[in-house]
Amino acid sequence: MSTLSERCEQRKAEAQALADKYNALDQEEKKIANEKAQTLAEFNVKNAQYAELVELVKEEEGVQEPASEVVE
Repeated sequence: MSTLSERCEQRKAEAQALADKYNALDQEEKKIANEKAQTLAEFNVKNAQYAELVELVKEEEGVQEPASEVVE
């Protein structure tokens, strides 16, 4: 094989390696984006549950305060 042909094959192999790396990173990016979306959805559910509980605590404390004032 000539030196030029060898260089050509080497460049082809390098380009293929970079293409494979790019594709792997692209797949990883999609995986991370999916995990990010799932995590955000879980956060939104938990945050809504927390807000609901905070409101219930406020209502409960609002009911207890006048009752404790009457008992005293």
